[in-house]
Amino acid sequence: MLIVLLSLPLVGWGVHQAFRTANNNVRQWLPEGFPETETYNRFRAVFGSDDFAVVSWEGCTLDDPRLEEFAQAVVSPRGQPQQDEITRWFSRVITGPRAIAILTEGPFDISVEEAIARFQGTLIGPDGETTCAVITLSAAGNANRTAALHAIEQLAIERFGIPKAELRLGGDAIINAAIDLESERAVRRWIGLSWAVALAAAWLCLRSVKLMAMIFSVAVYSSAVATSLVYFTGGTMNLVMVVVPVLIYVLALSACVHLANYYYDAVHEGGRAGAPQRSLAAGWLPCALSAGTTALGLVSLCVSQVIPIRMFGIYASVGMLVSLGFLVLMLPAMLELWPPPFRRHSHARAWWRRRLLRPVARSISRFRLLILAAGLPVLGLLAVGVAFVQTSVAPGRFFPEEGRWSRNAAWLQENIGPTVPFEVLLQFPRLPSPENPDDPYPLTFLERLELVQRVAEVVRSVDQVGGTLSPATFGPTEQPLDEPAEPGMELGPAARAIPRILGMGDPQRLQRSVLNRRLLRYREHFEETSYLKRVEGEEQWRISARVYSLAGVDYDLLLDEVQRRVDTQLAEEDLDREVVRPVYTGVVPLVFVAQRELLDGLFKSFCLAFALIAVVMTFLLRSPTAGLMSMIPNAFPAIVTFGTMGWLGILVDVGAMMTASVALGIAVDDTLHFLAWFRRSRAAGHSRQAAIINAYDRCAVAMTQTTVIAGLGLVVFLLSDFQPVSQFGLLMAILLAAALVGDLVLLPALLATKIGEGFAPSKRAATPSEQPSGF
Repeated sequence: MLIVLLSLPLVGWGVHQAFRTANNNVRQWLPEGFPETETYNRFRAVFGSDDFAVVSWEGCTLDDPRLEEFAQAVVSPRGQPQQDEITRWFSRVITGPRAIAILTEGPFDISVEEAIARFQGTLIGPDGETTCAVITLSAAGNANRTAALHAIEQLAIERFGIPKAELRLGGDAIINAAIDLESERAVRRWIGLSWAVALAAAWLCLRSVKLMAMIFSVAVYSSAVATSLVYFTGGTMNLVMVVVPVLIYVLALSACVHLANYYYDAVHEGGRAGAPQRSLAAGWLPCALSAGTTALGLVSLCVSQVIPIRMFGIYASVGMLVSLGFLVLMLPAMLELWPPPFRRHSHARAWWRRRLLRPVARSISRFRLLILAAGLPVLGLLAVGVAFVQTSVAPGRFFPEEGRWSRNAAWLQENIGPTVPFEVLLQFPRLPSPENPDDPYPLTFLERLELVQRVAEVVRSVDQVGGTLSPATFGPTEQPLDEPAEPGMELGPAARAIPRILGMGDPQRLQRSVLNRRLLRYREHFEETSYLKRVEGEEQWRISARVYSLAGVDYDLLLDEVQRRVDTQLAEEDLDREVVRPVYTGVVPLVFVAQRELLDGLFKSFCLAFALIAVVMTFLLRSPTAGLMSMIPNAFPAIVTFGTMGWLGILVDVGAMMTASVALGIAVDDTLHFLAWFRRSRAAGHSRQAAIINAYDRCAVAMTQTTVIAGLGLVVFLLSDFQPVSQFGLLMAILLAAALVGDLVLLPALLATKIGEGFAPSKRAATPSEQPSGF
């Protein structure tokens, strides 16, 4: 206890620092080895960061003087960040008026009207007036998006007097910062209430303030140590990791309740002297097995390729084992130092056993075949529904529709355009033996520019795409030969006549040749826009599409549709991959891959957890048949819950994905305790029915108590408006309730049949005293 007290400052510091490391960038959810991740990293290496914030406000139009003043306050006109506390988070900024100036003052003398039309859907709204500032984050801003968000708000609200209610923020950088804020806020806001509810439920179950305080201390300390390990091991918090402290707290609290019941039984049977040691001797193995199987369920999440899920599996499993250590060290120590008042077996508890528990146990034994005949087919039907489970990691679904961030996204999409970036690259490989060393590509510069423009129009034609930016956006206006050309691009009548006089062919070809040479002279103009780059001789032309971000956009269908249309366009023009190679990257492909990996990880982690725990159960029961049969009630909660979600079409997000494996591990906890008492009774020579009744007497109350405590502590998070946290809390509560049904209804029904003979201990385990754990 002295070591615990001395370590409190260090643990508290670790918890504080851990919550300062939040990082929810969807681009970092996949490991480096994925092709999509490598493609995206190459894209960023060539074109730079595509993390941007869209800033606008009600009344922000092309002639609003505050917009340019705001842009200059964010980044100096030369593009160099002003190194102060606010603007060091940003590298460059573009606004609607600045973009128009690039075209109207550039080499091609584009009219203002046409410039506005080109930027509608990306920088300028459909009304031709509403506009915004698009801010690209610096390296410091990418590392701390929350600080960048606060800096933007401080500039807009405090320096320029824009009311917060009228400020509109969006873009990928803002959404990632909002996820950081809302995930941490969801836990901070509701963790106190969760603790209070779980603590109140524990007091109602134990009716001892002193014992409740001991249990609360063990649970809080276990949760704090598990959280501090994130910081001390160099990890980071994310929207999934934020529930680790809550999960460890609730599970440690439940384990303490089980051990407390063992303590009361020890005091009742042998007095207060030595009761902590006797309770630990009787309960350490079931508690250790419960913690171990829960840790197996958690560590199975490491098979997921979604990094937040993998991190959750690692830290939660380690935290579970840490909480086991504190359970067997702290709680017995406190029970020895400050023994609580003994709670005798009251008449009320005897009444509950006589009037409720034993009749239920007898009824289950009597109607075992009916329960199994009705339950197993339903379980099979729901198992089929698991195959129809659909996943989503679209950030737009994380926030409530009426919340600030969803309202901002809706306003920006309606008044300016969508903000989710989707990149299409057209890569033109260099010819091995080019005829023109200055332009060594299969197509001329003019032909490449025209092809990019046609592909951009194809991408723009997809319903979910609101606008595109490409080198063609900054190029000259197309001019038919019978119309006046742009200044500096004309061919006079004499020049047009020369080819015919000299027999040189079509004058249009000559004009295109002259236009191509002049475009080559302005190559730097296109490269300065960051939409055209040359890398090791290969030329990469960037088409940046903007996709709607609100819930309802099916990103995998969108990706398939864009690929199909672009491939069709290139095939119609008879362009193979030796001439041009299309590449797709950005947020949309990463979200699609993350959703696919989320679903794959759900099944892989559950199957792995099932197999590992089945091996453990087989070893403990010394029977492969009994080991597999014991997994039926353990898989029951996950199959019922996710099968129902599959049949009803309810999406599974990152907050729900890990609950299946967690629930499998938790369900084994109660199974182990129930089987321990069942096997003890069978070892003492009792019949199957008597052993079931005895198991009900011994652990049904504790199982119900732990379910109520953990379930009520987790269901509090349903009040959160941050969907991953609220869905996690709700599903965990449902899974815990389903696990209780599986262990107190389905498991006894199986044990009451001849299958129950396989669960009986070997003849060597003759007396309970020889096998105090039941195993």
